[in-house]
Amino acid sequence: TMKIYKNPNCKKIRGSHLLEVSCAHCKCFIAKYQKVGESNFVKMYNDRIIEGSIDFSQYHGAIFCPNCNERIATRYMTKMDNKEAYRFVPSGFNKKKVRS
Repeated sequence: TMKIYKNPNCKKIRGSHLLEVSCAHCKCFIAKYQKVGESNFVKMYNDRIIEGSIDFSQYHGAIFCPNCNERIATRYMTKMDNKEAYRFVPSGFNKKKVRS
């Protein structure tokens, strides 16, 4: 079984829906995420990640699938609010809505 890490930086986001993010290559679970709004899913803010198969309390320059080691996202600071986020590699991930 895979270890799931709770993200200590996570804040509850009102009016968000839950997405489950997985690796597009091997379908391995990556993260459970609080998404706000209906805009395209291109990045994950660190403080909206609830838990994942990666320890998001640690510093990662990029997110690699713990199973097949494909790169899924790259870390950057957002310009608008200067927040820590991960920008997805296009077609590197799958997402599905889950009930909270």
